[in-house]
Amino acid sequence: MTVTHQRIQRLVGIACLSALAFILMFFEFPILPMAPYLKLDFSDVPVLLGGYIYGPVGGVIIALLKCLIHGMVHGFSPAELIGIFSDFLSALAMLLPFCWVWHHQEWSKKKQAITGIILSTVILTTVMSLLNLWVLTPLYMAVWNWKSTLPVAQLVAIGVLPFNIIKGLVVTIVYVIIADRLQSWLDHHRTL
Repeated sequence: MTVTHQRIQRLVGIACLSALAFILMFFEFPILPMAPYLKLDFSDVPVLLGGYIYGPVGGVIIALLKCLIHGMVHGFSPAELIGIFSDFLSALAMLLPFCWVWHHQEWSKKKQAITGIILSTVILTTVMSLLNLWVLTPLYMAVWNWKSTLPVAQLVAIGVLPFNIIKGLVVTIVYVIIADRLQSWLDHHRTL
């Protein structure tokens, strides 16, 4: 296989996974009654698959492209930009720990999966909770001129924190199940 063919195959793979991630963003649903504005989708599964196949840079590009396409379709209003930024950062918070885990090839697949699930969920929950406490929730409140009856810290504690724990566990477990079923195909196409 020539270098040019490999590059084209990589670009096509990244484009397809980005498109799939964007489509999956449409299938979102609330999971916490106390925070119905926080919605779960599975658009980070293709980001993780791409990160495994094409490395961290490939995964980051997929996350970035899905967010850019989402912005082009829904517009780049201030509220949308905050959401796009938040989605991109949450994708990275799940992707980068898995990238670190995949470098430990001496570990069994089971150890990689369990470590990846736990590490990604902890980092996602920590990063998104702190960002919502200090940046995202105050920005949303300013953009929508929204006055909450609860302090921001309490909103994060009862909404953002449990949401991201659930999201991290559900998305990474779904990824691990899919990756396990596609393991030989993924390893065959892996460009690392």
